[in-house]
Formats: sequence, structure tokens, C-alpha cells
Amino acid sequence: MGKYYAVKRGRNPGIYEDWERAREQVEGFPNAEYRSFASEKDALAYLRGEAWRCPDLMKDTILVCVDGSYKGAVCGSGIVVCDQEGLHEFYFWSDEPEFAKMRNVAGEILAVLFAVNYALQRGAKRLVIRHDFENLHKWISGEYQTKTFLTEIYREFVHFARKKNLHIEFEKTKSHSKDPCNERADALAKLATERNRNVDWNWEVLTSVVRNDESS
Repeated sequence: MGKYYAVKRGRNPGIYEDWERAREQVEGFPNAEYRSFASEKDALAYLRGEAWRCPDLMKDTILVCVDGSYKGAVCGSGIVVCDQEGLHEFYFWSDEPEFAKMRNVAGEILAVLFAVNYALQRGAKRLVIRHDFENLHKWISGEYQTKTFLTEIYREFVHFARKKNLHIEFEKTKSHSKDPCNERADALAKLATERNRNVDWNWEVLTSVVRNDESS
């Protein structure tokens, strides 16, 4: 039976099934924190931290924590979701050259787009997005101009979701504040930059969402 190595504090936090890769993350790293587990579920629980639990949510409300990372021309996105069914985690990556120019910012934007689409699919009425990158809200409010292909798609889809009666709130958290939800999203985003994913998702699905709505 294999083991799962959970690196909580190391060069690239996350879960590894190979000890040699896990050791690269912790060997020589100051105050490294890691453990091995027999199941992936237990490894994930360790990374989340025993103190983290989904808060009590109002009906039709979804809370998400998002983060992005970048390594070797790969943009990683990490999303922690709390809804009426409990806690869910998603991570995926993209190596599209246009996105790679934006580095970790692209991962952040794609994480929010995934979360908004997730909320729409589940018929949520309210989505709370917890993030540590200030621009995510300012592109939507108009304080910052959308000067790239991805930021334009981002603004348009968030506005589309609001027109579908999804109330979206942005909650800015301080970077490196030790918020367990934010830290877990960060760890998932870093894991994704190693070309790991647990969901097969691409931003292009959003064009189908809008197109289907217009034709209905």
C-alpha cells in the first residue's frame, strides 16, 4: 500500500505520492513541516489543519477562497469551496502562453472564474470570494482598467453572473495572514504548478455558458 506525503511547510507545499519528490520540498528547508499518511483524505485533513472548518452559511450561499501560483511557464489555480454540502477543494493548471505572461495573476483570475461558474451551476444566490490579491475586485469595480484578454473575460463573466442574480462579494484578506482557508488555496495553487489537477476545467467552457443562455 502506498503512502501520501503531506508537506505543510516546505518549498512547494502539497501532497506527494513519491518520497523523493516530497524530500526535495523539505530537505534543508527551515522549520519544514510534513507527515506521511496511508490515505489521501487524511493527508488533506492535515494540510487543512484541524482548526479549519467551513463556517455556518446561509441557504444558497457559497464561500470560496482562491489563490494563484506560477512556476516554469505554468499557472496554477487553487480553490477551497464551502457550501451546504461541506468543504471541497479544486486545483488545475494552464500553460497557455498568453496567460503565462501574467504569471500567478492568471492563476488567481482563473480560480475566480471557476468559482463563479461553480456557483451558477449550483443555483447559488450569493457567492463570497475570499482573496489576497487586491486587483481582483478593482477590475470588477472599474477602479482598474482591463487591459488584457484574460482580465476582459474576467470582468465580462462576473458581470454576466450578476445579471443572472448571483450576488458576488469580494473579501480581501491580508497575504500571509495564516488564514487557514487562504493558506490551503495557496498550497493547492502551488500543487497545480507541478501540472497536477483534480478537475478537468478550462476557461473556454464559459463561452458555452453565455452562448447557451443567450439561445434559451
